[in-house]
Amino acid sequence: MPLNVLVLGSSAGGGLPQWNCACPQCVAARNGDAAVPPRTQSSVAVSADGVRWVLCNASPDVRTQLARHPELHPRALRHSPVSAVALTNADIDHASGLLILREGGAPPVYCTPRVERALTDGLRVLPALRAYGDVHVRGLVPGDEAVLRDRAGDDLGVRLRPFTVASKPPPYLLPLLTAAEAADLHAGDTLGFELRAEGSPETVVYVPGVRDLDDALRERLGRASLVLIDGTCFTDDELVRAGMSTKTARVMGHAPLDGDGGLLAFLDGVRGPQVVLVHINNSNPVLCAGSDARRAVEARGVRVGMDGDRFAVG
Repeated sequence: MPLNVLVLGSSAGGGLPQWNCACPQCVAARNGDAAVPPRTQSSVAVSADGVRWVLCNASPDVRTQLARHPELHPRALRHSPVSAVALTNADIDHASGLLILREGGAPPVYCTPRVERALTDGLRVLPALRAYGDVHVRGLVPGDEAVLRDRAGDDLGVRLRPFTVASKPPPYLLPLLTAAEAADLHAGDTLGFELRAEGSPETVVYVPGVRDLDDALRERLGRASLVLIDGTCFTDDELVRAGMSTKTARVMGHAPLDGDGGLLAFLDGVRGPQVVLVHINNSNPVLCAGSDARRAVEARGVRVGMDGDRFAVG
């Protein structure tokens, strides 16, 4: 039984075009340039049976994303194939879509205690959801494989092994943390997911946000059949040079694609899996088909992911 993977959104926060941005990629997407199609914010859906689906992150664009795919449409008067949500972190672009899923009670939410704290005391998403029905939060422990279940407790046939990646808390949580808590880069603020269908040894690794590229990650990627990985920025100083921000990609928690210590060079040491970039920021020139950046990525055998991409693993 394969694991079905559907890329719901391939963009970083803000989407493409971003509502307040006039960078070259946003202008092209807004004007209908076929080389730069619009994209929604980062999320994938996985299913072992093609009927019941798990969202990996719930973006603000979730309503539009679900509407685009018939397998995610309701099959009864009040029904949804979305049977659970697993969060890689509590960033607004990954978690605020939970509010859209409130009608009739939200699906169970899988996350770390740190993410639960952020959504309870910081963003206050979970208290808001509880006004509309029961909310089942189920803990993820890095390194331990979780059996994902729906609200009734039925096994969805999807296995998820989370792993931590070096990260910082979302800005809205910082006022609630001690200095020691905020400095712990492996407190569970951000995870990567290793996913598989029950009974299958073949895995999908989903890492929409990663800064530190180490041997442990290289080994994990090398065991996978499919890797969906952070493609936020092409260069570390991309946003600074464009006048969009004073922060580099690494400061924001993302390894750049190009340059010394970049993701493309790192992936040269990974053999075997199909590699697809997701969580691509509007500033990144790889978004433009035919650009030098796109050619550099594709020459490495790496695919630039698109909304609607589909894969079957196993």
